[in-house]
Amino acid sequence: MASGSHAERIDPEALTDPALVSAWRELAELRENPFLTPDWYRASIEARDEEPFAIAWRVGGEIRGVLPLVRTSRGPLKLLRFAGARRGDWFSPACRPADEGDMAEACAPLLLAERMSWQLIRLDRVDAGCAWPTALAAGGGIAVVPRRRPDVLPYIQLGEGGFEAYLASRSRNFRSQLNRRRRRLERDHGLAFRMTSTSQELDADLDVFWRLHDERWRDRGGSSSAIPAARRHLRLFAAAALERGWLRLWTAVADGEPAASWYGWRIGGRYCYSLAGLSRRFERHGLGTVLLAHTIEQAAAEGVTVYDLMWGDEDYKRRFETGRRHAVTWLLSRSRHPIRPAVSFGMQVARAGDELPPALRRPLKRLAGTVRRS
Repeated sequence: MASGSHAERIDPEALTDPALVSAWRELAELRENPFLTPDWYRASIEARDEEPFAIAWRVGGEIRGVLPLVRTSRGPLKLLRFAGARRGDWFSPACRPADEGDMAEACAPLLLAERMSWQLIRLDRVDAGCAWPTALAAGGGIAVVPRRRPDVLPYIQLGEGGFEAYLASRSRNFRSQLNRRRRRLERDHGLAFRMTSTSQELDADLDVFWRLHDERWRDRGGSSSAIPAARRHLRLFAAAALERGWLRLWTAVADGEPAASWYGWRIGGRYCYSLAGLSRRFERHGLGTVLLAHTIEQAAAEGVTVYDLMWGDEDYKRRFETGRRHAVTWLLSRSRHPIRPAVSFGMQVARAGDELPPALRRPLKRLAGTVRRS
């Protein structure tokens, strides 16, 4: 561990300290991850009933990393997890990748000193190749609970040649269908695209986005982002992201009216696709696919290297992706704590359920959830 290295809880009153925020934001931008930014963290705290539990790692007084955790309760269970974990797609410490081990070594004693504040740490969707969760447990006192199966995060690698080179890598049928749909929409419906660029446009454009998002999911069981806290979080973060130049909120206009919408961000060399909305009237015209292709084209024009399709293994992503990475959710408990056997059992039940048909999987998943929530 580096000389002069130590970790400390960040006082909630310091979450607006300019020096802290600037250093934290710089590290999150280095990781090209919007879910690690202080802006995402503050929006999550304001939108939900979560207690700040962020940890700063300093070396010689310099902030070299931030672990953006919050504390929440499920009945008697006190849980640490990343802020906004249910709406974020992947997480890590906000630090340089080469520093992860040293940062974990510094954070572990602090977490143990705060052991009466938590029984379980849930680290959602950490890149599968990262070793820092096990490094937290290396010194003893913190135990790693068996992991569940990895989540998929598809992406598009963009390089020399931009969007045209990317299209050339797709099948002839894919290119033909995409071009045909776009030309037809432009000819018959006056298709045009607009990106939100000012704070005066933001509220109205977000209202349009949520209306179209709900319309897209109305007959599919509803959106997982329908709860008020989720919408408030994403609105708050959209305003902060617009101010920082990260927000990418695209609206597709057809027949003079908003017909589809795309919500995401550009941070560093990464374009991140979060959510979309689509009018049912234009679903059969393939407008959702055309809008997605437009954002990929814009990402290439901006010079980014990765267009991240984010968490999920949907069929439409497979048509566009050039590669995929995997993320793993880790559960850490205090060694010898009585909750550890129960959580371990819950994870085993959940993994067993993954191998079963849906009719048998659902009861086992409910059992695993009951054990993990106890």
